Amino acid sequence: MDMALSLPQMANEEAKVSLRRLSGGYLRLPMHLFVEGSKDDEVRTVPCMSWLIEHGASNQKIIFDLGMRKDIQNYPPAVYHRLQTAVGCEVPEDVFHTLERLQVDIQSEIDAVVFSHLHYDHVGDPRRFGPRTSYIIGPGAKELIQGPGSYPSDEHSHYDSAMFPLDRLTELPPASSRDYWAPLGPFPETHDYFGDGSLYIINAPGHSPGHINLLVRLDPEHWAYLGGDTTHDPRILDNTARTAVYVDTATGCMKCAHHDKEAAERHLERVREIGTDPRVELILAHDYRWMADNWQRFGGSK
Repeated sequence: MDMALSLPQMANEEAKVSLRRLSGGYLRLPMHLFVEGSKDDEVRTVPCMSWLIEHGASNQKIIFDLGMRKDIQNYPPAVYHRLQTAVGCEVPEDVFHTLERLQVDIQSEIDAVVFSHLHYDHVGDPRRFGPRTSYIIGPGAKELIQGPGSYPSDEHSHYDSAMFPLDRLTELPPASSRDYWAPLGPFPETHDYFGDGSLYIINAPGHSPGHINLLVRLDPEHWAYLGGDTTHDPRILDNTARTAVYVDTATGCMKCAHHDKEAAERHLERVREIGTDPRVELILAHDYRWMADNWQRFGGSK
């Protein structure tokens, strides 16, 4: 389907953003947990992408996701154990090293950090930002860090209750809130963040509670869709592979990479649909194929 008519025209010459990729480290993923039919010993190194977004009209700076933190021993114990056993990682440079190199002051220049979701490979170390910075999470995510299932109340939890200064944390309204969310293209719930059509927050249910994506306008005829963990592998995005479902050895239950597989599949179909528009570039958080071909773009480094 040609989606060209469903995206708004550029309101004015300032109704766009600039995009810069920040270094967020790498994960070594056992692929049988993510891609159906993968061998048990197949491991792939994937990036954890983070993005600095600058809105020219307002001079606001926003970061989308923070990737991995460098001091992984300071994650909750269950996360640290996972990184020592099931999933490996490499963090030669984190978001904060990149920002320092770019001479961006994290104490005074970052207006907001928007999180696609609260998994450890996306949250980094958010408390390092200064008092100017606010934090935005998707609908339903707050319970992960405030409920009884958060760390340290639950020592097995991956979600640290001290992750954010709560007075600067905003949880987006539920999907049913028509005052906040509006349809755009194939997506039933989107929000025009700056009010000028340059950055849309996309409700992206399925992967994790509060999973959101961003659609950003870079030029009149060029958009980037930052897809977070819509899927963990580009082969699933292009429909040449399927999401793995496997037996969790700890519980004996069937499991997959998504909190709600059916909702995740519905959202994936919408992302595929908007990707048919030649103006829209799809970029997943862990897209190793995109990284191999495009690592020098958007001011990035390996």
